Amino acid sequence: MQPQGTVDSSDSSTPLDPQVTQRQFQREIEALFEEYRTLREEVTQRVAARMQMIGFAGIISALLAVSNKLTFGAPTVYIALLVLLVAVLWIRGTNLAIQRLGRHLRGVETRINALAGEAWGTPDALLTWESGAQEGRMRVRGLAGRVGRVGGWYVS
Repeated sequence: MQPQGTVDSSDSSTPLDPQVTQRQFQREIEALFEEYRTLREEVTQRVAARMQMIGFAGIISALLAVSNKLTFGAPTVYIALLVLLVAVLWIRGTNLAIQRLGRHLRGVETRINALAGEAWGTPDALLTWESGAQEGRMRVRGLAGRVGRVGGWYVS
């Protein structure tokens, strides 16, 4: 006699115990939810850091620009422009990193939704935040869409 929930290697048609399968689905979904939560937290932290950089670069540039005569002969104007350029490049890199996290989040959403459908017969998706946000970003057209794509906010 074979313990419940195991499959005899000589008979591959023996079904698994539904409770064992349900627990396996549950464990996998819980692990994926934890990954999803952690990734969402990282996105939130990166967005906050991005906003801090925007404020920091703006303040530094403004102070440098007005600290001396506002002429193109003053080095502070060029330093202010350099600070802004570095900030824009850093922000673009941050935006691209957030988009990579978003791509991974959409994959985790898809996996959780598929597992939930198998385990509980759930026809509706449980997680849709990142997928819905990406769909919204991709609908942006015109100048805003082009600027967003160059800046790393909207990546296909």
